[in-house]
Amino acid sequence: MSRASAAVRDVDPPGAADYLLGSSCVERERLLAQCALLRPAAAAFIDTIPLPPDADALDLGCGPLGILDLLSERVGPTGSVTGLDTDHRMTGWARESVGQLGLGNVEIRHEALPPAAEANALYDLAHCRLLLINTTGPREILGSLAAAVRPGGWVAVQEFDWATWQCDPPHPAWNRLKDLLAGVFGGDVHIGARLPGLLREAGLTDVQATAHTYYWHPGDRYQTLLLSFAHLFRDRLLRHTSLTIEEFDSLTNTLHAHLNERHTTVRESLLVQSRARKP
Repeated sequence: MSRASAAVRDVDPPGAADYLLGSSCVERERLLAQCALLRPAAAAFIDTIPLPPDADALDLGCGPLGILDLLSERVGPTGSVTGLDTDHRMTGWARESVGQLGLGNVEIRHEALPPAAEANALYDLAHCRLLLINTTGPREILGSLAAAVRPGGWVAVQEFDWATWQCDPPHPAWNRLKDLLAGVFGGDVHIGARLPGLLREAGLTDVQATAHTYYWHPGDRYQTLLLSFAHLFRDRLLRHTSLTIEEFDSLTNTLHAHLNERHTTVRESLLVQSRARKP
């Protein structure tokens, strides 16, 4: 049992119901591949955060793995890591990952942080990655994270900003689909750029930020991620925008052909990493 486990309870956190990507096996595979892709950047980011011996760390919205393995290594055998997710399938998969990796200092809980006014400050580090971009309540979540850390502790957040997500050569089908998706995605797709300001609003200090991006080519799994999102959100696009079925099919087919052209590249969304200290 984690020393920090009393900080959580069986309630939905702010924005928990907003996650629209689901918990299918396809989504699990996508998230695990994403963990592998982002692992070097996440490891370098976590290494910049000074933690005390026997630190208690939290990964909020951990999904099937999140950065649980990195936190486990960082806090060592005498520290503890708590992974939280409000989706039963995700917590089940997270427990599988923890067992397969032999992470004896990690506990997975199907629970959520309480609101900031009810939180207990029991963690030395509270982290979330790609959670705020999928919610309509980022300030509430950051408030809960800040309240959950001890004075002198850290809040660390990693989020995408779609501003850099572009294909080259440019194509109008890309721009149209991306703009339409941004409106139905469920959160602020440019929240990465806002992280430092949001952390300051949460009452945190010593705010620092860095950023990374990636380039893809035909054959890379992320070359066609925009198309994958378009198909996943097809019903919402048809219901909440002026897009017709015929237009959707034309846009996606045209863009698929363009992205598979030999010289087409995709520049990924900017991954912004920001961390701040609780006074």
